[in-house]
Amino acid sequence: MRRFTPIVLIPCFILLPLSATAAEELGNTWFEADYINLDIDNFDDDEDLIEDFDDGDGWAGRTSIAFSENFFAFGGYSKTDSDVTFFDDDNFLITGSTDVERLDVGLGFNTPLGVSETMPTDFVGRAAYTDVDFGDFAFGGSSGDDSFDDLNEDSSDGWFADAGLRSQLTTWLEGGIGLRYTDIEDVDNVSVFGNALFELSPQFGINVEADVGDEVSTYMVGLRYTFDRY
Repeated sequence: MRRFTPIVLIPCFILLPLSATAAEELGNTWFEADYINLDIDNFDDDEDLIEDFDDGDGWAGRTSIAFSENFFAFGGYSKTDSDVTFFDDDNFLITGSTDVERLDVGLGFNTPLGVSETMPTDFVGRAAYTDVDFGDFAFGGSSGDDSFDDLNEDSSDGWFADAGLRSQLTTWLEGGIGLRYTDIEDVDNVSVFGNALFELSPQFGINVEADVGDEVSTYMVGLRYTFDRY
């Protein structure tokens, strides 16, 4: 039975932390405001085609704060509005125009790989607590709205872990790619994600990201402000 995974309606929402600096080391302290767009592969997608970039959108606020040369804390909050109604076989899951909110709080580790002096490259690993709610946000559990399943009325919180590479490709472009595993109650998902950060200045950049899963893909574009700590 194919199951829709609502946990990825919001972009895990938090992807590889990338800085806007072209220095010798890649920074991990930044703030970002994002626009999110959804591409949802519905249960009967073969019969009822849902066009790309037409299944809902929303916004997110994210941050990453380095507290040493190799460790950082990160977090984010996002809110999207689904434009389609989902079914999993004969089970009703969520109606269109339902707000989905997500909170992520976690820790990350980064270390230089030393593969190139002209193109700094880091390995980045992260793990986080994540909470997803439909309708009004309720920390650590269901929002209590009986009009949908809300993960079988269980607490809609769990965790995710991801790992990837990030590299300063040119003096004005940084990129990253990786894999993420997310587990919330009895729902899990594996996705591939990546991004490109176009650096307008040492402090400001435009970040473009994608998180591609089996049933839901998310695309984001945002304005990032970066500053040095380590």
